[in-house]
Amino acid sequence: MTPIQRRQLRSSVRRRRRTRGIVLIFALLFILCAFIVAKAVLSLPYETIELAELAKVEYEGFNNDGVASVAVNEEAVDALLASVKAAHDDAWFHTEDVQDGDYVMFRQSLSFSLPQNIALSNGMQIPVLGSCNEAIAKKLKIKVAENNGTVTVDGLQNVTKISVDEVFADLNVTFSGISPALTISIENNSSQPLVKKMIFGIENPKEFYSQGDVVTIKADYTEDMCRETGFIVDKSTGECTREYTATGDASYLTSASQLPSDLIQKAITEGKKAFTDANEYGVRIFCEANLVPVYINKKATFQYGTPNYVSSYFKTVLPEKAGALGNSYNDLDIIYDLTISQADGKSCTAYAAVRFSNIIQNADGSLSYDFSEPSLLSESYFSARVKKVVVDSNYDSHNVERVSP
Repeated sequence: MTPIQRRQLRSSVRRRRRTRGIVLIFALLFILCAFIVAKAVLSLPYETIELAELAKVEYEGFNNDGVASVAVNEEAVDALLASVKAAHDDAWFHTEDVQDGDYVMFRQSLSFSLPQNIALSNGMQIPVLGSCNEAIAKKLKIKVAENNGTVTVDGLQNVTKISVDEVFADLNVTFSGISPALTISIENNSSQPLVKKMIFGIENPKEFYSQGDVVTIKADYTEDMCRETGFIVDKSTGECTREYTATGDASYLTSASQLPSDLIQKAITEGKKAFTDANEYGVRIFCEANLVPVYINKKATFQYGTPNYVSSYFKTVLPEKAGALGNSYNDLDIIYDLTISQADGKSCTAYAAVRFSNIIQNADGSLSYDFSEPSLLSESYFSARVKKVVVDSNYDSHNVERVSP
C-alpha cells in the first residue's frame, strides 16, 4: 500500500470515528432531554387551587349587623380529591407512593377562619384565611396557588332597629297587695309589630315582693320574629331589660319601732276581752297546779279573775318565711296573769297570751289593725310554757322584739 493509500485509510477511519462520536453525543443529549421532560411532566400537579375555594361561608343576622361562619366545603373537597385520585390512577408512572390515608389526611388538615367581632353588611368583602398540610398536598400533586381569599357578603335581610325604650314604652307593670306580700303583673300593650310578639319575663322571680324591691324584666325575642316583622332591637335579647321598683299602698309593719305606745296600750286593753270562757283551759290549768277540778251537772265551773298585763312582744316574719303556711307577717302577742277559780272556792294563778296579727301601715302613714275579736293563743299554770309559745318557738321564723306601752 502506497503512502497515499495509507493516508486515505487513516482519514476515513477518523471520519467514521468522529461520526460515531457525534451520534453518541446526540443520543445522550436526547436521552437527557427526554429524562428532563419526563421528570417535569411527572412533577406537574394534577390540580391547582386557591384554598379558599374549599371553604363554605354562611351568613346569619341582618344587614349592618350580620355574622358569618366558615366550614370546610365537603362537596368541593370530594370533587377535588376524586379528580386527583383519578389522575393518579391513570398515570403510567408515579413519583410518590400515595395511599388512601393520604387523601384522608389532606381533608382533615383543612381549616378556615374569618375575622371576628365585625358587624357585616351586604356587599362587604371579608378575608377567608385557610391552611392545610402542604407536604401532603404536594404528595397528592395538588398545588395550592393561594391559601387565603375573599368573599362578598350577601343575603342579609334589611331590618329597622328599635330602641330598648321603645320595647318597654307600653309595658304596664303593676304591683298589688300589701308589702312584703306584693304580687306583680305584666301587661304588654304595645302595637309595635315586633314588641307585640315579645315574651316579657322576670329575672329571678319570687312569689312575693317587698316595698322597694328592684325587679328586672327581660324582653325575649327570636331572630325568626325579627325576620317576620322586619324589626330588630339595638340590644341583644339578653341585654333587653328594664328595672322596676316594687311599690304598694300599704305595708305590714316590719319593726317594733313602728309601733306607737298608744297602739300597744290599746291592744293590751282589747286583749283582756278574750277572757270569757274559763272552762276552755281550766281543767288543764288545775291539773298542772295539782288541783282537782269539780263539776256541777257534769260541767266545769271555772271563772276568770281580772287579767293583769305582764309583757308584750312584737314578731315580724323573716323574709324567707314570708307567706309560708301559718305564718303571719307580724304578731303583737300580749301576756297576762290572772286568777282562775272554781265553785268550791279553790283557785290558782294562770298565765295566758293573746295575739293580734298583721298590723298594716298605709301610704299616708296611718295604721290599720283589727283588735275587735281577740283570741287566746296559749294558757298555762306555768309562765315559762306560755313564754315558749310566744317567744322561744318563733326564733326560726320571726324576728322577736319585746315592746312596752
